[in-house]
Amino acid sequence: MRKLLLVSALLSLSAASFAAGPAGCGLGSIMFKEKSGLVWNVLAATFNGSSGNQTFGMSSGTSECQVDDKTKVAQVSFIEANKVALANDIARGNGETLASLSSLYGCANTESMGSTLQSKYESIFKGQASAETLNDRITNIIVENKACI
Repeated sequence: MRKLLLVSALLSLSAASFAAGPAGCGLGSIMFKEKSGLVWNVLAATFNGSSGNQTFGMSSGTSECQVDDKTKVAQVSFIEANKVALANDIARGNGETLASLSSLYGCANTESMGSTLQSKYESIFKGQASAETLNDRITNIIVENKACI
């Protein structure tokens, strides 16, 4: 039974990869960029999906992913609506608002993101920054420190 499930899962991944073409963006796609064919697309897509880096790349614009305008608008809107609570959570390095923001960024490792942002609190919240500026600062810090991978 386990073998049947494994074969079914692999076939569905192969079929999805074949139908979709290249594996999209993410670290797997970068690693296997020079390779072509179904097997390499499946490997790239599997690596992207299992490591969670594709989700983060899509929400932050890294790993050769494009930031969806709707995603950025959602992040900026969230920061604007929750600026005080978010500042408090980042100061503590954890909390419900920070966990929600982590989800919006596609970051599976909320603890790593929280501790990284906590250590950079002063550079995030310096001056009177707009929500868009805060979003850019947070994104840059996450990317520079690899806080979500």
